[in-house]
Amino acid sequence: MSDNSFQTTWHWATNNFEHISEYNTSKTVTSPNRKRCKKSFKDAFDDLHRNTVRRHVHSFWFNKTVPTLAKIYRVVKDDDSLPYISETNLYRLLINMDFEYTKRARNSALVEKDEIVVWRQQYLEDIQKYREEGRHLYYLDETWVNAGECTNKIWVDKTVKSCHDDFVRGLTSGAKNPTGKGKRLIILHIGSEDGFVPGGLLCFESKKNTNDYHDEMNGDTFSEWMQSILPRLKENCVIIMDNASYQRSSNRQAYGNSSTT
Repeated sequence: MSDNSFQTTWHWATNNFEHISEYNTSKTVTSPNRKRCKKSFKDAFDDLHRNTVRRHVHSFWFNKTVPTLAKIYRVVKDDDSLPYISETNLYRLLINMDFEYTKRARNSALVEKDEIVVWRQQYLEDIQKYREEGRHLYYLDETWVNAGECTNKIWVDKTVKSCHDDFVRGLTSGAKNPTGKGKRLIILHIGSEDGFVPGGLLCFESKKNTNDYHDEMNGDTFSEWMQSILPRLKENCVIIMDNASYQRSSNRQAYGNSSTT
């Protein structure tokens, strides 16, 4: 018999002797003490629970609000699908989930003002009303593009080692990289669910050395372009645009039988 087997047998015999002696003396037998392993909050929250907590945290960022421990705790506490956890252990759980409580930059969280939220709500209600009325919706906007813009990635033949090599083999050295960004082009267009309006493109070269392409557009240019666009649009339509200054300064009477949002 090995030493381990002998020790196991000895402990078993000793325990039985103690239980028999106890019964002969008191006619009762007490249950042996069992070590109860307290379940850690880390064990209580499995991967599914942790994913739910993570989504709760990100929901604050989706709503452009700053998540604090107190806010997160209220949401987690009210979620019946999650196990109970104290606020202190929730902090530890977030750290364990690779969240970091750190000092943020001044512009790291952009929380919208109440009036912006109200304007967006009004906009969505107006759009819903126009759609229920069956009115055709057009969207217009402006942007800019550099004439020298090119794709960031291209196919390259790695077997071509030099200009002499490609000349001898009758190949090329690949696409030529642009020497600069080139001229800046200002683009204005309008479209709907049917696509861009034919003949609605306005494209011209930038003349000003400025970082804001809105400086290139003015009320007269926009109004002239809009007057040429209106005959191409459907009757009783709705034109949706942003709040650029040149759009506000243009003559809205020239828009004819249409609404602007």
